[in-house]
Amino acid sequence: MTVVSEFLAATLVPAGQVGRRLALAALIDSFGSGMFLTASAIYFTTVVGLSATQVGLGLSVAGFAGLLGSVPLGMLGDRVGSGRVYVALQLWRALGYVAYPLVGGFGGFVVVATAIEVGDAALPAIAQTVVGQAVGDADRVTTLAKVRAVRNLGFGLGAAVAAGVLAIGSRPAFLALVLVNAAAILVSALLLHRAGITALRTVAVSSQRFEPVRDGAYLAVTLLNGVLSIHMTLLFVGLPLWLSGHTDVPVPLFGGLVVINTVLAVTLQARFAERTNQPAGAIACMVRAGLALAGFAVLAELLGRIHLTSVAVVLAVLAVVLLTCGELWQSAGGWAISYQLAPPGRQARYLATFQLGTAVQMMAAPAIVVGLVFPHGFGWLGLALVTTAAGFLVRPAVRAAGPGVAQV
Repeated sequence: MTVVSEFLAATLVPAGQVGRRLALAALIDSFGSGMFLTASAIYFTTVVGLSATQVGLGLSVAGFAGLLGSVPLGMLGDRVGSGRVYVALQLWRALGYVAYPLVGGFGGFVVVATAIEVGDAALPAIAQTVVGQAVGDADRVTTLAKVRAVRNLGFGLGAAVAAGVLAIGSRPAFLALVLVNAAAILVSALLLHRAGITALRTVAVSSQRFEPVRDGAYLAVTLLNGVLSIHMTLLFVGLPLWLSGHTDVPVPLFGGLVVINTVLAVTLQARFAERTNQPAGAIACMVRAGLALAGFAVLAELLGRIHLTSVAVVLAVLAVVLLTCGELWQSAGGWAISYQLAPPGRQARYLATFQLGTAVQMMAAPAIVVGLVFPHGFGWLGLALVTTAAGFLVRPAVRAAGPGVAQV
């Protein structure tokens, strides 16, 4: 039992008191998110009464609004304090979810979904800035990794609860799920406030105007990180559609593949983030991420050509392992590089800009994967070349963005 406790502590528990409170807040927040996201599509269609097309269109509008709002909110964090903005966004999100039970049509759905997504899209950069300000440089990436691992754990627990709600299927059960999610966010906001993040001071900047990031090299790193973050789309869009339509892998296996991804993400994120406090280690993570994603793409190509089910199942498992490795290396390297290159006093807006690469990927990658990768005989191999190139290009881009940061 001692060995298990030590392993969990090393994997999930940050070193400092503030870090532990941030992790607990993330656990509760992600538990609510796991519940809602797992059941949201069914909730929108059966309770709100929307069509699948309306749900997709509304969420796309919300996603675009989130893309537009993330950098201005990052600038606001630099101005008034990222901790204050973090807590305010949690309260804003909670109010949005409280409003969902009042929605009875498409227009109201778009308004509420957009309001929530503006908060959701801005949170990753704001949260990363808060961690950077609240813990020492030596613990920053490790704390981020453990917070992410805790988020994955909370999401999985919430998804399990949502499965029960889906089995019940009643309107009261769905409404209770939505309101419990709002309550979880409120509890998270309270924990964040008690952790003292609203008292974190910002670094004075020379300009008092709101200015977007105009650093071309930083934007190049942002773009490359966005390419490497394609693992998000590959896991939840590309892989299930490819397995069901182009391989002999049994479709029910996909649930098990997601479980493998979740378990690996929870247990290995902190280990994959080791040594990323140094620029050379962070850049190496991005290179490995590109190669791991390329390996996944090659195995996906093979899955479409092998018609022996047992072999296809083994390859599918190996493909998800490589995809997860790419996810863990990309996230760890991206955290470190984005923070190392963000100038003091402008960290929130730089980190918000860095998240735009991921946001654009999430908007464009589904169409690219389904429309360009699937139909062509060597589409997966082409994707492998793209991710490999993106990984290796991170090094010169980081050097250009911060020559004093990464002389590697």
